[in-house]
Amino acid sequence: MLSKPYNFRATLAAYILTGVVIALVIHTIVLSSPKYNWIFPTNGAAVTTINPAPGAK
Repeated sequence: MLSKPYNFRATLAAYILTGVVIALVIHTIVLSSPKYNWIFPTNGAAVTTINPAPGAK
């Protein structure tokens, strides 16, 4: 029986782990920027992005 040139499970696990790490790095970079930080906004404009209805108080 011929052996496979690579281990499929190990390769799949490596791809999944790499994707998770890249996603965490991208989310960390985006959330550390003041423009896109929606968890802890530093400016008041980021909180009030929805305009109220006309005549609402």
